[in-house]
Amino acid sequence: FLVNQIIKTLKIERCSIFRVFPESEKIRLVAGEPKDGHGLDMEFFFKDLEAIREVVRSKSYLLILEPRQDERTKQSRELIYYKGINAILFIPLVVENEVAGVIVLDATGEKKTFSQEDLYFCLTLSNLVSLLLERDLVHQEREEKKTLAILGQVAAEAAHRMRNPLVPIGGFARRLAKKIQEPECREYAEIIVRETERLESILESLLRFSRQKKAKVVLSDLNEIIREAEKIIVEDLIKEKQIRIELKLSPEIPFLLVDSMEIRDVLLDILRNAVEAIEKEGVISIRSEKNENQVKIFISNTGCIDKEVIDHILDPFFTTKPGSLGLGLASVIRTLDAYGGELKVTNDVQARQASFVIKLPFS
Repeated sequence: FLVNQIIKTLKIERCSIFRVFPESEKIRLVAGEPKDGHGLDMEFFFKDLEAIREVVRSKSYLLILEPRQDERTKQSRELIYYKGINAILFIPLVVENEVAGVIVLDATGEKKTFSQEDLYFCLTLSNLVSLLLERDLVHQEREEKKTLAILGQVAAEAAHRMRNPLVPIGGFARRLAKKIQEPECREYAEIIVRETERLESILESLLRFSRQKKAKVVLSDLNEIIREAEKIIVEDLIKEKQIRIELKLSPEIPFLLVDSMEIRDVLLDILRNAVEAIEKEGVISIRSEKNENQVKIFISNTGCIDKEVIDHILDPFFTTKPGSLGLGLASVIRTLDAYGGELKVTNDVQARQASFVIKLPFS
């Protein structure tokens, strides 16, 4: 609809919409006209498209009047000559102060450039689309927070009610297991003990999820917290696999007011998921960067997340692991939310790479 509306109003023949993936520094062509030969779903690296890279960095529109000579369009020179492109207009779609997409419009044939009226129309339309996307995102996040709060209350109540009868069951089962001489009956008692311990472990997970512990907030070196988490993962989890961890930590990261233990646990939960996603060998990349008023941590691993899984991976109690309660990432979201932060998950199918993006504000 958006592409057709632009083409109809501006009387142009070519229009493309790219989705931006900053964590993998890629863009993907998600819509375009004419459809024939437009290369839908093709992916490109930022470094190969200087004009789009400039738009993403500046979060502002860009009008190139001489695309056949401009250095910023040198990678598309052959296409520009072949299609007879006279001017190119780039319009960003900004959602929550980040460029989520870029609209690219080509002036061809008798249309030599884009007028101020054209520009005003495109900017107005992009602002409207950005507001709609942002509204949907805010509504979704609000509903998720409300759901997490309710789940926390229900989990706490259920755990307390179940724990009371479970304690004597476990205690008497242990006493029976010690006193019974007949092997088969003793085995039955030991099964009760093991299953009781498993239930106690599940209840402890529920209580940890529901508990609002008081954070010890101090100015903390985020890069140092990342290094600590990486060291724990290397020593405890990846010895049996051929996994290489790459650290790319920005020296510009400021100290943040956080509980370092909480943030370390957040990183460890995500890193454990990354390790488990790699069967035998692969790479886990951890990157930090400063971005205006927030810090981002990118944790990527080789291997994709299945489409059915990624749609629900952040939902409480969703799990693909036998014996798991599925509260690990839900707890991560709850912790980050207390700091005004958030967690995003992306899947790059073509590059076979999954990424978790942690965002934390400076204050």
